[in-house]
Amino acid sequence: MFPLLKRKSGKTIKSGIFAILISIVMATPGLRSQTPPEPVEEPVMPEFKEYLGKLIGLRPGWPDDMTPDEEKVMSRHFIYLKDLVDKKKVLMAGPCFGDKFGLVVLRTDDENEANDIMKNDPSVMAALHRYELHEMAVSLMAHNLSADRLPHIFSRRDLRKDIIVPASRDQVWAAWTTSEGLKSFFSPAAEIELRVGGKFEIQFILEAPYGRRGSEDCFVLSYLPPEMLSFEWNAPPSFGKLRDKRTHVVLQFREIEPGKTSVELAHLGWGEGEEWDKLFEYFDRAWDTVLANLRKRFIDGPLE
Repeated sequence: MFPLLKRKSGKTIKSGIFAILISIVMATPGLRSQTPPEPVEEPVMPEFKEYLGKLIGLRPGWPDDMTPDEEKVMSRHFIYLKDLVDKKKVLMAGPCFGDKFGLVVLRTDDENEANDIMKNDPSVMAALHRYELHEMAVSLMAHNLSADRLPHIFSRRDLRKDIIVPASRDQVWAAWTTSEGLKSFFSPAAEIELRVGGKFEIQFILEAPYGRRGSEDCFVLSYLPPEMLSFEWNAPPSFGKLRDKRTHVVLQFREIEPGKTSVELAHLGWGEGEEWDKLFEYFDRAWDTVLANLRKRFIDGPLE
């Protein structure tokens, strides 16, 4: 990108620089017939609204004298809100003491969605609570990622794979860095936001609850178009506690010749122990399948 410089008149000289470059290209033999590259679309970030929800007990003595049946309702209430936290719809929730009410901070598309969340809370449905909803703006929020997200002891090993794909580097880059591209060879359900901290979520078990379908809550770590992409990765739900740990994957793309690209994959950040050994062996096989499907996608077309 050229820096945006201004004349005293207020007009930019960026357009002048661009015009000079165009004239050079048009005057250079062999360049005039080349198709100009397609512009790269910047990711559009969704807009949200935020609300403060209050859950207020409907009878005197609540919650100090909860009955066993009411405790079961509150267990369902906790699971309900935990699922919404996983979906990034609830930013925080918990009881407030003194006046004794429940607090829920929501981030939703609109007020209708926020109302639906509050009125469908199991404690509201069971008439233990009524709720109030107030629109607010979260101006400041601490970034809070648990240290338990990563292994406590790191192994020195890494998992490396590579493959030659019959496609241009730009085509392979698009396959890994767009939702539609990932759907064409990885999984029919995928969402990626190509920005640092953007989503890198690929879902494999669509009938499972959100949070147990695939790589939910994994993020893009860094990227250098069209050369390198790195992202967080997690274990399948069958690996128990390791499901909550994050490793990371680095992909490098190198065009060997026109229409032929080398893809090098490094899976890093492993812990130590028997369960980590089993997870390493699992991904040793799994990445072979993923890369084979990537190659097949460019031979036979997008996979079903």
